[in-house]
Amino acid sequence: MRKELKKITLFLLLLVAAIWSLQQAIDTAYKKRVSNKFTKVMNHETDAQIMLFGSSVVYNHFNPKIISSVTGLDAYNMGFSGLFYVQYSGLMQEYLSYQKRCKVLIIGCDFDNLGKNEFMTRPDLFLAYTGNKNIYHSFYEIEPRKAFMAKYVPGYKLTLLSKAFYAKILIDKTVIDTNSGYEALTDKWEATKTQPFNSRYEDHIFELLQTATKEISGKGIKVVFAIPPVYTEGYKLILNAEMIKNKYHSLVGNNVYFLDYTTDSMCTNRNYFHNFTHLNAQGAALFSHTFAQDLIKIIHE
Repeated sequence: MRKELKKITLFLLLLVAAIWSLQQAIDTAYKKRVSNKFTKVMNHETDAQIMLFGSSVVYNHFNPKIISSVTGLDAYNMGFSGLFYVQYSGLMQEYLSYQKRCKVLIIGCDFDNLGKNEFMTRPDLFLAYTGNKNIYHSFYEIEPRKAFMAKYVPGYKLTLLSKAFYAKILIDKTVIDTNSGYEALTDKWEATKTQPFNSRYEDHIFELLQTATKEISGKGIKVVFAIPPVYTEGYKLILNAEMIKNKYHSLVGNNVYFLDYTTDSMCTNRNYFHNFTHLNAQGAALFSHTFAQDLIKIIHE
């Protein structure tokens, strides 16, 4: 009986070791094979003088080439659709752990930025990095049980990996980033929400942002919170818009700035918008130039 028990135990240990090794091999393959803007940060390959973080309102609104041409500083857009602060904070903290050149860190603020999704957005982009403390903490804030099991239970992560994850390792070709992380939206009008609503907000997430802001500004890096233009008719639908703006404004201090473009004249012109909260390519170009001009004042203050 004892011999059988030993055999079973040994078999289980070997099975766990095999699963763990497979999991490590897949993670390593992803890190080596994939070259998107997130892996470049995780590999400490991106270090611009102006770094932009946020959701789609950064990804689709802030054109780094225009910002660079106006300010004379190189810029990179780390925005991604559906990422609120609680998730991209891990990327931001990883960047700050190694950066040498950053002068200004921009946080683009959509009105859901201080809330969170029920599930992690695009986990296939981050699962290979659950061993990284910054990525793990941001994952844990959103889905604590899943994050814990993905990190500590051999084989559990394999159940979370999607076809997109494997496709990036085995099939997809490396895409050359010619726009410094930026992508414009089309001119086609695609408004969705038509009823008044409250944007997502949590005090706990605001406190995390507040702590991070003090740490970043304390390093001599200027932190700029920026709310891009919102189409006037869409802005009227956000019931708690002023409360959220006041939260950002309360962070202003030494090396910390807040730029609010929700009252800009372009907010009344639908020709600049893709939907209520997103600019189209034409609007993004105009906004990027306006923003860059304001940024110059901050840089040389």
